Amino acid sequence: MAAAKTVWGVDIGQCALKAVKVLDVDGQLQVEGFEVIEHSSVLSQPDVDVRAVIEATLQEFLRRADVAGTKVAVSVLGQSSFTRFVKLPPVEKKKIPDIVHFEAEQQIPFPIDEVIWRYQTFTDEESPDVEVGIFAMKQADVSEMLSHFSTADLAVDIVQMAPLALYNFMTFDSQVAEGGATMLADVGADKTHLIVSDGSRIWTRTIQIGGNNFTQALVKSFKLSFAKAEKLKRTAASSKYARQIFQVMRPVFADLVQEIQRSIGYYTSLHRDARFKQLVGIGNGFKLPGMLKYLEQNLNMSVKRIDSFNKLKSSDPRFQESNLSFGVAYGLAVQALGEATIQTNLLPRALVRKRLWAVKKPWFVVAASVLVLAAGVFVIRTKADLSQLQSLQRKKDLGNAQAIVKTLMEWKAENRKIDTNFESKKEEIARNLGLRAYANTWPTINSRVAESVLRTMLTVGGNVDVETKVLQEFASADVQKQQLLASQVKSDQGIFELIGMLPYSKPDETNAQPDLREQLIAKLGSKDRTARQIIVLQGQASSYIADLDPAPEAKDGGTPSYGGYQTQSKKSYGQQKKDVLRGFEITLSGRTSLPREQARLRINELKAKLDEVLNSDPNLKVVGTISESYKTEEAPAGGVGGAAQPKRTVGGVGMPGMMPGGMLGGMPGMMPGQPGRQTTNGAAGPVEEIVENPDPLFPKESMSKDIGFELTIKLAVVGDGLEKPEDEKKDENR
Repeated sequence: MAAAKTVWGVDIGQCALKAVKVLDVDGQLQVEGFEVIEHSSVLSQPDVDVRAVIEATLQEFLRRADVAGTKVAVSVLGQSSFTRFVKLPPVEKKKIPDIVHFEAEQQIPFPIDEVIWRYQTFTDEESPDVEVGIFAMKQADVSEMLSHFSTADLAVDIVQMAPLALYNFMTFDSQVAEGGATMLADVGADKTHLIVSDGSRIWTRTIQIGGNNFTQALVKSFKLSFAKAEKLKRTAASSKYARQIFQVMRPVFADLVQEIQRSIGYYTSLHRDARFKQLVGIGNGFKLPGMLKYLEQNLNMSVKRIDSFNKLKSSDPRFQESNLSFGVAYGLAVQALGEATIQTNLLPRALVRKRLWAVKKPWFVVAASVLVLAAGVFVIRTKADLSQLQSLQRKKDLGNAQAIVKTLMEWKAENRKIDTNFESKKEEIARNLGLRAYANTWPTINSRVAESVLRTMLTVGGNVDVETKVLQEFASADVQKQQLLASQVKSDQGIFELIGMLPYSKPDETNAQPDLREQLIAKLGSKDRTARQIIVLQGQASSYIADLDPAPEAKDGGTPSYGGYQTQSKKSYGQQKKDVLRGFEITLSGRTSLPREQARLRINELKAKLDEVLNSDPNLKVVGTISESYKTEEAPAGGVGGAAQPKRTVGGVGMPGMMPGGMLGGMPGMMPGQPGRQTTNGAAGPVEEIVENPDPLFPKESMSKDIGFELTIKLAVVGDGLEKPEDEKKDENR
């Protein structure tokens, strides 16, 4: 019979600490203890001393719970977590770490030395492809959280992101549908985690909508305190004012559904074969009356709430009543037991080494004692041997001893030899530099694309320089300054970008006026749809091309060139091959509501601007011309239909977030939504009309007649990304 194992999973949220103690006896998991301890203040409220609140909660937890002799796994409270999934080209297994490190430097939007990152490979038996998940968090966030536990004298063994803990929970507890994709929605106090499990694939996204948004809507509408509004929300179903309460909360329900629809739409655009079977709900937000029914009606799929766990048993009815709170803690406990699908651990390696040293220290003390004793024996024996040697009269024995000493000295000299293999070291240094050479390639491409769209569209009704400066300052400005900056933006594209940088409305009981986001939407909505000078980029994908278009052979033995660029023909730094234009075929997809002729004009302007801006970078070169294609019946003459899907999506799996604002950022309106509804008054009373393919920003408007387009760019990486030696620079100048 195997020994029983006990672990704690500890989830510190915005409102409370949730912890579960799990006992594993021969594969049977049982709840041995659990705690739900509410913070003295909600951590997201202003002027809250987060450190003091968390440490007080941890002290109360340690007073109640017994953690001696158990593993402890915790989730990290923070907004800087980063998840990206990348498909690797077919390579040998031993080369995967180098490739992943290179991808991590390109994908993680923070300096690599400021984050703690881990990776895990995912494979499918039916596919030869290898997908890698890269998971990272800022060191400052991890250290801050661990410092709370250190102050409380609680040793932590595992640190994991909350979305990945939820994925471990849903896969281990068999909460996934067979033969299709399952989305788990964990609706917490201030945010909702969305996790997709689709065979061997995983995808995560966090949206800033939670239970507090419903409460704030009641605070604003009924002029109540937060505590009274929270109580009213929880008892809405039995209240005599139920109809009015749900009417007030309806916009928040709609925002939540819209974000889930966008996430499903984006995931299916990445994986064409994906079919969603069900949505599984967890978190205290799912206790809200009407939540289950509303989601099922509007998502057109099966929606169920987790009322019990399949593989974790408890005889305590209090645990059954509150099990919606324990998804993250359950997933953490599963990982601590070694049963999780994702085993990455964000615990800093320095802390792991310190912990291992503390465990081994007693053994070192014992070993040192043994060495001291052995040294004493050696000294005594040496004296005895020396006395015996001095008593020897035969020179032969002394000669043998001298030969042994000479041999030992030769061995010692060999051990001190320094490896002078300079060429091998030089090659290793060049290889390592080559891996880092293109760390800024994709951020540069993304910023150039963003710049091209802005400079194309801000000229229509606005001042490019002024509005570009406004967009750069807007995100970090306070509310009052944002109002002032927004008044300087005149172009439709600029207003659209500002809307994308603003969060969803957070009701304020002291101010019933529309917030800035609503004002900008109203301003943009006052124009006819076909008059709005806006281009919306919906996606960016690419495939790597080893040889985009070889340069034509030069005459008279000269160096071949293409488009004025001389390919390398002497030395190679990094991985550049001789006379080869390597790079990417990039596909930009988007839409515009402009009429056909105006759309063609603006898209041609965008093509010219892309060509100009991309070619301005010394390490990039547009090969040939940028091609265009159209996807709607309203397309300009000469459209050729949708372009083929690229082989590989750059940026990994996740919602677009590589560019600011509405282009590829958090702007609603990127993904086609479900049919919308609007009500008109007819002769027989209100008539509900279906709006096909509604615009998420303007639900009463259809995107069906918008012109969809794709631009295909062959972009060569013509530099090597490294500083060249002085002798090479002199050769070029000659």
